[in-house]
Amino acid sequence: MDVLFDFSKLSLVSLFCVSAVMKARDLNPLVAHLTLTLPLGGRAARTLAMSTVAAEAAVVVVLFTAPRLGFAASLVLLTGFTVHLARVLASGTATSCACAGSSDSQVSAIHLIRNAILLAVAAAGLVMAPHSHSGPVVMNLIIAAPAALFGVGMLRLDEMSRFLSPQYTRSS
Repeated sequence: MDVLFDFSKLSLVSLFCVSAVMKARDLNPLVAHLTLTLPLGGRAARTLAMSTVAAEAAVVVVLFTAPRLGFAASLVLLTGFTVHLARVLASGTATSCACAGSSDSQVSAIHLIRNAILLAVAAAGLVMAPHSHSGPVVMNLIIAAPAALFGVGMLRLDEMSRFLSPQYTRSS
């Protein structure tokens, strides 16, 4: 149980950490996405984008300091992101999700599937949090690489699915 708890925590930490850093490096794709998909002006969209980065960074810290609260906060953020992406997909608006900064991938069902998986990971962590404690440092080091790969892989699932699709062709 502790291994799954640590895997869930480290997966979400890597996901939110990379996402926050990528967005913070260039906030413009997220601001453009929010301006296009929500009834916001540029200033409000920028404020919401900065708040999103801050919330993701806060979740990273809270997952380490108060895991139960961190998993709950992850569920809230992921639910909000999922509802927003479902609304964008239903509207037919063609835009990048800007989930990790700039991307050529348009919002698609892949984003909803990814978020459903991440919601399950966060829910599992929340359920296990009262009964689990982080294992020994050595165990965390062993779990860290696969958890980080899973977390970042989930963040980039849209690009990976496009790359692995039969329609993918390399330009020479």
